Amino acid sequence: MSVGIVVPGVSSSVILMLAGTYEIYLSSIANINFTVLFPMGIGLIIGCILFLNLINFLFNHFKSQTYFAICGFTLGSVFILLPNFDFDFVRIV
Repeated sequence: MSVGIVVPGVSSSVILMLAGTYEIYLSSIANINFTVLFPMGIGLIIGCILFLNLINFLFNHFKSQTYFAICGFTLGSVFILLPNFDFDFVRIV
């Protein structure tokens, strides 16, 4: 989930859905269940610190590749917003 906060174009909701914890997260917010929210908050803080350090390292050593990767994440997330977008780029007539 912390990747979605640090890297633009990556959705925290999608990450939680892929992990299968989105419903648990939503119900714990609705019911204010601190036994779930507290560990997720600690993990969020630790994950943000780790990913910020990783991105700082990548910018210091691989600046252009890191920019291209972040631009790719951001541009790739735009396709989700387009309704009825067909990902079949090669058409056989």
